[in-house]
Amino acid sequence: MGVNECVFGRTADEVYCNIYQKLEMYGEIAFGRNGQTKELTHVCMSISNPTQRWVERRKPTISPAFAIAELVMIMNGSDEAFLLNAWNPALPKYQGKYDRYPGAYGKRLRYSFGFDQINRAYDALKNNPESRQVVMEIWKPDIDLPQCKGRPNNDDIPCNICSLLKIRNGKLLWTQIMRSNDIVFGLPYNFLQFTFLQEIIAGWLNVEVGEYMHISDSLHMYVDNKCCIDLEKNVHLNTEQLKLEKNESENVFGELLFRMKELSQNECTSRYIKSIVRSKYLPEAYQNMLILLCEYIAYHHNMDDEVIHCCEQNFSNTLYRDLMKEWMNKEERNRQ
Repeated sequence: MGVNECVFGRTADEVYCNIYQKLEMYGEIAFGRNGQTKELTHVCMSISNPTQRWVERRKPTISPAFAIAELVMIMNGSDEAFLLNAWNPALPKYQGKYDRYPGAYGKRLRYSFGFDQINRAYDALKNNPESRQVVMEIWKPDIDLPQCKGRPNNDDIPCNICSLLKIRNGKLLWTQIMRSNDIVFGLPYNFLQFTFLQEIIAGWLNVEVGEYMHISDSLHMYVDNKCCIDLEKNVHLNTEQLKLEKNESENVFGELLFRMKELSQNECTSRYIKSIVRSKYLPEAYQNMLILLCEYIAYHHNMDDEVIHCCEQNFSNTLYRDLMKEWMNKEERNRQ
């Protein structure tokens, strides 16, 4: 019972809760780089509606702002550690202390192989929607395979290996392959990273979003890092629409990266944050992403309650607003 688990569900939250319970019940003892784990091998997870991508019943709640920061970095091919760390100061503890993260997914997808894989995938599927050959590679064996004596080459070896894209019946299907998958710190964010990409690229191609398949060769939890599942909690319906034409989409993500860099500067003020939150100059779904990024910075730098209130009042997405409230409440409890 410890291997070859398959879970099917409509939403990421449903799939996550199901596989978490299976891992707790049937996981077998294995040892990872940070200690003892419970592990399931060869796990297959299918989400039939990937736009419902947020895992809400996991406790403690994930950081929604960090998830958006990761997406912006991926879409821009950025590997700048200081920038991502601004939305997750604990990240160097897990991925090492670097100026540029060697395993950054966006850099791998957009620059590391001498061409832009995301652009190539878009062009290939636009011109040949029936193709079975669209695979985006993240793993680089020359730097990711362990050394001959088994030691890793660095602290930031990608857990994601590759993405397989297909169009069938007018829908973009996505299969994500992972060599290693921490269910507490990794899986909720992995669902977000790649279902976001799936919906964005589907918008470029003017097709619908189809099934998302997530395959984990090692799905595990460290015994000291368990979370819990609140099956009684009511979850939100995500109503955001990310569909944009390719040029507009790329411009929007470029703008979000520019704002991230401004927000990460120490001289960023509450007045500046309130001005861009109220401006509403981005498409609605992306303006909500920007507000998430702003609210995190306002909270992290202990800005006055008026700034936090301004962010909350300008969300048009109650899912984002409530996720951020939960995350801040968790942080307050940790501070006490």
